[in-house]
This record gives sequence, C-alpha cells and structure tokens, in this order.
Amino acid sequence: MDYEHDDPFGGLHDDCVPTEDVVSYVLEHHLEEIEEALAESRAEEWVSESKPCLELLSIVSQNDQAQLRAALRRRLRKNPSDEAGVTEDQLFAIAGDVSAYLEQLPHAHPAVTALQKMGPDSYQRYNAPTAAGCVAFSASACTLEGDFSWAKDLLTVTRAFRDFLAVVADANLQEPFLRLHLRGPIELFNNYLHKSQAQSLVYWQGADKQLRFARCPDPQSSDLSSFLANWISEYLKDQFSYVSLGACMECGKFFARERRDKTFCSKTCQNRVAYKRKKILDSGALAAITVLPDNACDISVGIWMHHPRYGIGLIESVSSDSRPMAGLLAKFSSNPDSLIRYRSMLSRKVLLQVRFLQGIRTLSYTDLFEGQKKEEQLPTFYEVKSEETLAELL
Repeated sequence: MDYEHDDPFGGLHDDCVPTEDVVSYVLEHHLEEIEEALAESRAEEWVSESKPCLELLSIVSQNDQAQLRAALRRRLRKNPSDEAGVTEDQLFAIAGDVSAYLEQLPHAHPAVTALQKMGPDSYQRYNAPTAAGCVAFSASACTLEGDFSWAKDLLTVTRAFRDFLAVVADANLQEPFLRLHLRGPIELFNNYLHKSQAQSLVYWQGADKQLRFARCPDPQSSDLSSFLANWISEYLKDQFSYVSLGACMECGKFFARERRDKTFCSKTCQNRVAYKRKKILDSGALAAITVLPDNACDISVGIWMHHPRYGIGLIESVSSDSRPMAGLLAKFSSNPDSLIRYRSMLSRKVLLQVRFLQGIRTLSYTDLFEGQKKEEQLPTFYEVKSEETLAELL
C-alpha cells in the first residue's frame, strides 16, 4: 500500500477556501468588517496628523484647568476677587503659551508668507496642506499686541469641546439630559463655523504628477478659533464613530482613548487624583455627609462632593425643573404629610450645578443615586471643616 500522498490530517476541511479565492471570499462575506477596520485605521491616522490641533486645544485646556483650580482656592479663602470668570491675566497666559507653540511649528511663517504673496484670488499650492500649515495660516491674528479677544475665543471653543466630550462619555445619561447638555456646545460650534468664510479649495501635484485637492483656511479671512471649530466639526462628522477623544480630568490634556469612559490621559494623572483625594480626606478638611435618595432636595449650596468621573467639586445651585429648591419646598411647609410626598417627588427631579476643576456640570438624580443599580461607585458629599487646608490640597 502506498502512503506517500496520504494526508495525515484527513485532507482540507469543508469550510476551507482555496488560496486563489481568499480575497473574493473575504470581500463577499466580510466586507463590512473590512470597511470598519479601514475606517478605524484612517481615523487613527487622521488624529495623528491632527496633532497640532490637539496640542493647541490641550495648551488652552491645561491653562484653563489651572485657573479654575485657582478660582476654587480663592473662593475657599473668601478672597474678594473670587470670581471664576475669565480674567485678563488668564487671557495673557493663554496668548503667551499659544504664541510660543505657534513659533515652534515647522516652516509656519514662510508658509503663510508664500500663500499671501499669491494674492487673494490664487489658491495654487505645490505641497499638500498639513495640519501645522493650516494652523499657521489661521493664526496670523494671534499676536501679543493689542487685545486678546482671539485668546478668549480659543478658550470658549476649548471649553465647549471639553464639555461635549464629557457629555458623550457618559453612557448612562438619559436622552432628555443628553439633548440638554449637547445643545450649548453644538450651537457654539455653529456660531464659530459661520463666523469665518468657507475654507478655500487648493490643489497640488503629488510625486506621481497626479492632481490632489483639499480645503485650506485663507490667512486673510480665517481665524484660529474658527479653524478649530471646523476641525472639531470634521472630527464629529467623519471620525467620531471610529476614534474617541477625551480631556483628562486631572491635567486637561486632550487625548485619544480606548474607551469613552476613560477619564485620565495616563496612569500618572489617575494616581495623582487618587493620592490627592486620600490626602484631602485624611487631612480632616472635609467631613462626610449622608444624603439619602428621598432627601436629595435637602442638598444645600456650598457643600462639596466627589464624583467618580469628574472628581471633587463645589455645589453652586440646587433646583428642580430649573426652579430653585427652597421656594418649591416653602409652598408645602404648613402641611407635613403633603411635604413628605412632595419632597420625594422633588428629590427625583433634583438638578445640581457643580463647579468641578474642568468646569460646571449639571447632575441629575440618576447621576447621583442610580449608579448603585449598575454597581458603579456613587458620588459622596462633604462639608468643609478647614477651608485653608482644602485650598492647599486641591
């Protein structure tokens, strides 16, 4: 008996595909998976090429985060100038940091000059427009002379994008609150999109002598905040489904994250927040307060809370259906039985405005108490025992 050509494994499996048919088989049966993988790869490449935009947003965000932290410290120390609004000093700091970054961009200024020399009616370019070049084209008005309105615009766009990313990262946010929280950032992005003229169509020849086309801001009509709003809209329109961006809860840096619920850009930031929280709690600066779900309407302005996603923050207002809580409870103060039922109803409609280090967030009853149904960590509430100690440790 001849065993020379016998297959010791019993021959090919029935589901095996001949080598010459592999490509056609995959395209026929797994086209959607291939397209999804390609889209994700292109989105990651787009984010990598957009590094100057993320760097600019991060510079503004990190500066803003430091200012918000300082504002909370001033408020704890009852400083007369404890307003959390934007100050000239903050705008000057942002303008200085942004200008320093713009000067580091490769060939930024020659590229702007070359485009301007062609005249307003000529859009020919001989190199593909890069993100760094487009940022430089849009930054002609970003100087340290005159007012810093351009820095304030950058801060406004950055805060809106940071708030937007925080909202979409919350998988448990109910649909009415999702609409409520997205409305403001979307309207602001649209305002800046309408503020400047549409980007110009430009062309160039590649190494293969083939024509290429793209959109590029005109330095004579574009501004940096509008360019970033255009970049954000492009991300949301084309890349949002494939790559997730976030802003670090600790340092404010923008980064690409593997999961939408990831709130730190690195283990370093995550560990720093955990260390700070432990140090604050061990210091005795805060004392825990028990807040039962049916008594959520008793939460008072001025107490502090720790949220598992946003960190530590100061409660600035308590309302129900956008009406102040104190006035609603006063209506039933003379009828104890009605007041108990009404308090429970109001508690389930409670809305807290909380100033965290990243900005102000609106938290609902679901955010506060229904995490336990999903086995998530719940927010905790505190009253301040030592304002100075807490200010030092923030």
